[in-house]
Amino acid sequence: MQIEKDGPTRNTLLQNVNASLGKIETGFLCFIIAMMIGLAILKIVMRYVFNASLLWSDIMLQHLTLWLCFFGAALATCERRHISIDVLSRILPSQYTRWTNLVIDCIALVVVSILAYYGFLFLGDEQSSEAVLIGNVPLWWAKTIIPYGFVLIGIHIVLQIGINLTASRDTLDTVEGEAD
Repeated sequence: MQIEKDGPTRNTLLQNVNASLGKIETGFLCFIIAMMIGLAILKIVMRYVFNASLLWSDIMLQHLTLWLCFFGAALATCERRHISIDVLSRILPSQYTRWTNLVIDCIALVVVSILAYYGFLFLGDEQSSEAVLIGNVPLWWAKTIIPYGFVLIGIHIVLQIGINLTASRDTLDTVEGEAD
């Protein structure tokens, strides 16, 4: 009887952690979009009003796009809206969906871990570069999102695995915001 009480509590805790991370990522996404819009407007004003340009603005916008993509991918993983193999859930009976999702999440975790490992190797190589973004800020700082973005996605996958394992058998596998 004690096990039944702990299961939903752990599941709720994991869901709350996952949702809280998702809210933080949403905040970062809004901030990044605001920065991109502000920088684009500043670039237009500088060009047409002051007849000057910001040399670093194109590189900054490219790297902000990279950050936007990684935070968006992490948020998609948080909401289980990432790329997945849903053919199995359509073919197999519903009682197997939980286990196929678990296998797919484990495979995704392995892939994301490999990508994070190589992202850290890439970042190590970039740290030897003397390229700068703005002033003294090294360009490799803007690329830190690559390995850490994969780590963030991996955290969401681990949370999803935990949610899947602690969920009751009759828990529906629906995505937040999806029609029932």
